[in-house]
Parts: sequence; structure tokens; C-alpha cells
Amino acid sequence: MKLVVAIIRPGKVPDVTEALRDEGVNGFSATEVMGCGNQWGRTESEKNSTVESNLIRKTKVEFEVEEPAVSTVVARIVGACRTGRIGDGKIFVFDVRESTVV
Repeated sequence: MKLVVAIIRPGKVPDVTEALRDEGVNGFSATEVMGCGNQWGRTESEKNSTVESNLIRKTKVEFEVEEPAVSTVVARIVGACRTGRIGDGKIFVFDVRESTVV
């Protein structure tokens, strides 16, 4: 199993949800986070306002997936999130040694 963690623009969550559903991912967790990458000192425009900040609102999406499906799922997330602008996000893939459903 692999843990896929995607840090994405908040407005892209519905697109990612649809992409994951289409790939058979049964569930995921989403958390509002703040961070910065290449946007140091950049201005973000959202909902008719402009904010100058080093910390940008993002959403972290996390889920487990079987190893053979990782590249397909990652490609679907990239397709759903890529706008071609700085700040589209980043995807991390980790090995999962063990997980238990409670």
C-alpha cells in the first residue's frame, strides 16, 4: 500500500474528488493547511480580494492506494489540479507498512 498526500488549491478539491472516484479510491481525508513554496512574497487573489502573504491557503488530501494504481491516480490528480501557474500543488507518495480499519 502507498499513502498519497496531495497539497492542492482549495478550489480544486471537487475536481480531485471526481478524479479519485473515477479511479476507485473509496475515501480520503482533506484538511485545510497553510504553507508556502515558490510563492514567497507573491500575491494571491481569491474571491475578489487580493492578499499579500507568505502563507497561502491550501488543502491537503490524503488516502491509501494499492501500489499498482499509484501512477494512474497521481496522473489523475495532476490532470485535475494543473493550471500552469505557480502554486498548483505538490504530491507525495509514501510507503505504508501497516494500517488498520477501526
